Amino acid sequence: MTTKQELSLETVIQKALGYDPKDIDPLLKYLDLDKSELSLSKTSTENDARTIASHLRKMGSNDFATLFRGGDGVPYNEVVYDVGKKLKVPGIAEGPASANEKMIIEKLFADALDKMTEEERRQLMASIGISSKDIPFGSSGLIISQFLLKEFGGFAVYKISLIVANLISRALLGSGLSFATNAAITRTIGAALGPIGWIVSGAWLAFDLAGPAYRKTVPAVIHVALLRQMVQSRVVVGVVGEGSVGKDALLKAVFSIDTNNVNPVAGSTSETEIYNWDPSGRGKPTDVTRVVNFPGFNDINRNVNDITADHLNHADIFLMVVDINRGISDVEVQSLKQLSVKRRPILVCLNKVDLPRPDDKEKLVEAAKARLKGENVEILETAFDPDPRLHDGLPIGVLSVGQWVIEQLKRSGKNIL
Repeated sequence: MTTKQELSLETVIQKALGYDPKDIDPLLKYLDLDKSELSLSKTSTENDARTIASHLRKMGSNDFATLFRGGDGVPYNEVVYDVGKKLKVPGIAEGPASANEKMIIEKLFADALDKMTEEERRQLMASIGISSKDIPFGSSGLIISQFLLKEFGGFAVYKISLIVANLISRALLGSGLSFATNAAITRTIGAALGPIGWIVSGAWLAFDLAGPAYRKTVPAVIHVALLRQMVQSRVVVGVVGEGSVGKDALLKAVFSIDTNNVNPVAGSTSETEIYNWDPSGRGKPTDVTRVVNFPGFNDINRNVNDITADHLNHADIFLMVVDINRGISDVEVQSLKQLSVKRRPILVCLNKVDLPRPDDKEKLVEAAKARLKGENVEILETAFDPDPRLHDGLPIGVLSVGQWVIEQLKRSGKNIL
């Protein structure tokens, strides 16, 4: 997580689906893609993302291009580049989709500012929590946009994306965006934009959307750009492992999350459970940082296993919990390999180390480490819910696990601490 990788179109859509399927509703409307073509279930985010992405790429293709590419459409970065050219975005060039998305958003935001009075500009900035006496409100939209990006960085990019996507939604769909996450922000932006007459008249959408393809791809690319910013601003910590190894105890000991599910019966976690968490320790959980408790890998219910497999794609880092006393099963070895394929940091917690006798513990730990190897894998000994008859003191390894998680968040480069 030391370097940010370009997220594919499918990955952006899948992560958005995993967070809240309603976030993609405007995209489906722009593309005229009926929900009946999607499953929209907990186990189908990957397949649904492929379907939506394929539809968007085809919208960005002309008939000949689609024919010669076997009907799959053009690559998404070409769709974005084409939209940028259509909108006459300065400096647009063939390259990564994310960079061109950002340039498109900046250009449209600058154009929007040029349509506003100075007072409307001040009102809009206040609605997104940006207050600075140094903002050159009397300057051109381009200068203001460049100032915001230089002064506020990624924070400004996200808020600008939210504003532009809101304007597009109001103009084309008749209403602003309504995200479950950041609901307060979308409400304040909506209130600020409401009185501005040029939105109602549609004068801001001055670019020529000649042809049905552009009427779909321009707003679709803008909404994907917003989804990308939303995805990149979040961190999801995935807690995984077989049934009754101590995942719920980990959540309580490390994250102060009480699931009321510390249960000796395997499979007691039967569906993906999502919790907001405050990594700063100030006791104010935020939906930007979430901890996800996955069902057991080896659940007797096949649907539970399908949910786990699909939702692993949404996590940024993994905490894998195993019961040292059981020995490491083949299922757990395969599960670790499955996680390693995701190429994200993994911390394996050898849990319940308080239970075996010292001699047995040493052998069990050695055997576990020999079995649990992989890229980006670290291992710690833990006892998140120690037996008070055998251990007097705090749960074992809790501070080390917490420090590891915080370190990974810092390495992610996301301003969430």
